[in-house]
Amino acid sequence: MKRYIFIREEFDWAEEFYLLIKKKMNLPEYFGCNADALWDVLTGYIETPCEIVFIGFNKQENEYNKNLINRIISCFKNAEKEYPNKFKIVFS
Repeated sequence: MKRYIFIREEFDWAEEFYLLIKKKMNLPEYFGCNADALWDVLTGYIETPCEIVFIGFNKQENEYNKNLINRIISCFKNAEKEYPNKFKIVFS
C-alpha cells in the first residue's frame, strides 16, 4: 500500500500545503491547487490503495490557515468515506 506522509511543520501558509501535496504525491503540472482539483486527482490519478498520514495538524492556526487546511483535509476524509477500500486516513 502506498503511503503519503504530511507533516504540518513542512509548510507555513495553507496555500503551500497544496504545493507539498503536489510534490509528495507526484501530481501533474496541471494540478490546479484547489479543493476541486485535489478531489479529481485523489479519485482518478493517484495510486490506490493508499494511506494518508497527517502529523502535527493539531497546532493552533490563524483563522485563514485553519479554514483552508480543514478544506484540504476534508477532501482526503471524503475520499476515505466514499472509497473506504482505497483510502485510509491517519492522524498522528
